[in-house]
Amino acid sequence: MKSKNKNAIARKKKEFRFHKIEMISNNKKISFGWHPAYVFLEKGNIYIYVSVTHSNSIKNGLVVKLKKNPNPKDIRDSYYVCEIKEDTKDRFRRRREGWLMDEEDDDAIRKLYQKLKKDDSADRT
Repeated sequence: MKSKNKNAIARKKKEFRFHKIEMISNNKKISFGWHPAYVFLEKGNIYIYVSVTHSNSIKNGLVVKLKKNPNPKDIRDSYYVCEIKEDTKDRFRRRREGWLMDEEDDDAIRKLYQKLKKDDSADRT
């Protein structure tokens, strides 16, 4: 049986949702929380997204400062994590109304996705 997601057409999205993350310590799940995520593609039952944070540095990763905080009620600096992730829709909460990604930041995220996708396909050959 074919997977629906494998052949699904990617649809462009521009929305913020809270993504379920699990905290693990000593190989035990100790809790979970919800973290803002910018969903920029939908492929069947999968969202493709980047995490958004206020921290200007993270463990094992690179962050890029956003031109404008997507949350209109927050004046603090915001960053996106330079790691494209995928997860099923059931691990996301409702859409965050009023949150908007700046067009320049959206373009940068999509270019990062295309670059990583291209690099990944080059590694397979």
